[in-house]
Amino acid sequence: MNKADIIVIGGGIMGASTALGIIREGAGKVVMFDEQLPTQRLSRGNFGLTWFMCKGANNPVYARWSRMATTMWPEYAAKLKEESGYDVELEWNGGALHAIGDEQFQAYAESVANLKKVCSDDGLDYPARMVDREEFASMIPDMKLGDEVTGAMYSPEQGHVNPLTLLAALRGAFQNKGGTYFGGLSVSAIEPNGDGTITVKTAKGNYQCNKLVIAAGHGSSRLLGHLGSKLNIYPQRGQLIVTERVKRVLRFPILAVRQTMDGTFMIGLSTEDTAHDTQVTIEAMKSQASNAIKLFPELAKINWVRAWGAIRVMTPDGGPIYERLAEHKNIYSIAGHSAVTLAPVLTKQIASWILEKEEAPQISHFSNGRFNV
Repeated sequence: MNKADIIVIGGGIMGASTALGIIREGAGKVVMFDEQLPTQRLSRGNFGLTWFMCKGANNPVYARWSRMATTMWPEYAAKLKEESGYDVELEWNGGALHAIGDEQFQAYAESVANLKKVCSDDGLDYPARMVDREEFASMIPDMKLGDEVTGAMYSPEQGHVNPLTLLAALRGAFQNKGGTYFGGLSVSAIEPNGDGTITVKTAKGNYQCNKLVIAAGHGSSRLLGHLGSKLNIYPQRGQLIVTERVKRVLRFPILAVRQTMDGTFMIGLSTEDTAHDTQVTIEAMKSQASNAIKLFPELAKINWVRAWGAIRVMTPDGGPIYERLAEHKNIYSIAGHSAVTLAPVLTKQIASWILEKEEAPQISHFSNGRFNV
């Protein structure tokens, strides 16, 4: 029987950032399993935003949690580079959400006012504001705005990363600090033992641990179901399109359009209920291209070369799930959307909570049980 102090099931950004935090805290032998199912590779298929704007409009605790996470990102990226050797390509140069028409501009303005109050109640600032069309255009002088753009919601304190190098950095740092990583390894069953330990059965043998963290995205539902626990998540497909490499002209990301360090433009802001189907569709690509061109007409002149779909892990209220199982106090479940944005709090606050060192006051608000009403 192979033994470990803590096992983390799930090697995506959520699982890897949590595992890194656990091993940073000196938790002993920590093992991470990653099944790498082709339909669940959200960590390789997302937009890469480190973003707090618009998150938690109807969920104040989530709004504050997201804001706290983004304040940690510059230092977090620097430490990851030191620990792993990977530059996650963080560009901390702001971000915007453009408005089409006066009605949308006003709706965004009301949202900003509400979220400023929500965060101030928790002692956090919310450095977002509305900028009119003229000011928005001056911020991106190398791009011409479409005629219908009336302005934008803007914050200087957010940005974007390369999610592929972020995933590599998290796993690399974890292993450099002594963690053991197994890729492509399926977990077939979890069996709590009478002595308080847990047996994790895999395709290549069994492992025993004292604490278990389940962070396997949609794969978590199967594992938790065998323990009598229903995880309140559902799949939602998003599609992305990428262009050829061109001269960099977009100085900061827009929620639906960003330009990477290598010059490619990415567009994507689709939400579809398609179960676990990751196919791309002509309808979604047409819609996203049309919206992007409405923002920046010159995008119509660039060659679009690749598209893909990825399955988000969504909860009914959009916030994450952090759960300690009632019947098995040494088994934890974490799930949800926005793992890139929330990576710093997963590494620090969630890891500390799992190790029972300190519990951030927000964590109790994100229990799986909040949906059992």
